[in-house]
Amino acid sequence: MFGTLLPFLMFGILLAAVLSKPLARLGWVSLPVALVVLGFISSEIWVGLGRDTGLRWETLRDLVFYLFLPILIFEAAINIDTRGLRREGILIVALSIPLLLAAAGIAAYIIQLLMGNSLGGNWALALLMATMICATDPAMISSLLSGNGTARRVEQILEGESLINDATTITLFVMISALLSQPGVEINGWTFTGRFLLVLLGGASIGVALGWLFDRVIAPANDKVLSTSATLVLAFASFWIGEHLLGLSGVVATLTAGLTVAWRQRRHRSEEDIAFALDSWQILGFCTNAMLFFAVGMSITIQMFQDHWLAMLIGVLAALVSRAAIVFLGVGPLSRIPGVGPLGFSEQNLMMWGGIRGAVAIALALSLSIEIPNWYIIQSAVYGVALFSLVVQTPLLQRLAMKKKAVPAVAQEA
Repeated sequence: MFGTLLPFLMFGILLAAVLSKPLARLGWVSLPVALVVLGFISSEIWVGLGRDTGLRWETLRDLVFYLFLPILIFEAAINIDTRGLRREGILIVALSIPLLLAAAGIAAYIIQLLMGNSLGGNWALALLMATMICATDPAMISSLLSGNGTARRVEQILEGESLINDATTITLFVMISALLSQPGVEINGWTFTGRFLLVLLGGASIGVALGWLFDRVIAPANDKVLSTSATLVLAFASFWIGEHLLGLSGVVATLTAGLTVAWRQRRHRSEEDIAFALDSWQILGFCTNAMLFFAVGMSITIQMFQDHWLAMLIGVLAALVSRAAIVFLGVGPLSRIPGVGPLGFSEQNLMMWGGIRGAVAIALALSLSIEIPNWYIIQSAVYGVALFSLVVQTPLLQRLAMKKKAVPAVAQEA
């Protein structure tokens, strides 16, 4: 069936390449939204002609989880501004782990309260859905927030948050999904927490070790093509070793391996070699995002919106409320700690709306196991949250960013 699906995914890359510049000039519609719409239209036409798209859960899960996610995580890791990561470390770590867990808890409570009956009263299902909608993806907003110093600081915090946030949410997703796929298994809070920390920290340690080892192995080869190819091996090897060989978090291993090898390579590689590697990974990331959003469009049906529109609205509400809580009640007070640097209300507002749900949330929704009860309701709700982020949050964030950039100019004239 993958042979049938492959032409559609390649068509998604072609459309992304053709539409990227025209859509960038328009401003009112983003490339991911266009790919989702075109994916939906093309699949409806194909099915209407009596043909099979080749879209199957087994195929999508393997494609997303074992190909797309390692590329997206590794590409984000090697492109992150490590200086900003260190400078804003307190806020980034707080947002990515303790405040993320708090957000997931708040979102799960709202979901359980408003749609618990639809999920069979299962708290674990509510927590799984909450985890998925808390995965932020601010890669799309870099161009919107770049400019003055305060907006740049918010951008660095959001980028760092997304990097660690993705690893944390994917690890939670994998653990909760595994438990839900085993009927009758009771979830003990302390046991689950201990296992989560072991998987997270163990994956991080393996990633650092593999990143250091790969750098030592490829260091003598003064060849940018060879060294870049080796990083591709590292991305998938770290994921496989962490996830399958050792039973730890493959995503966290990939993340820390990318950070480690990028830091090591920048110490002894030329600027030309580094630029070549980053450009190569940017191409891989672009193609992966194009295929991912196009596949989402193919998997969307009109019936999904007719049957689960309420679940989508509840998901959006849970995502916004939980995000507002951790930003205004968590990040705001934490930024007042001496040495951190306070964030004003306008910066906190940017962070609130900058928590865009995109590629990672969608990837998790696509890889959701059909063995999990009410999986289609959860997937529909996550799709609704991601589409809300792309269609509503992104334009709103653009207006907020433009208003923020206009403040220094007005002050200067005054």
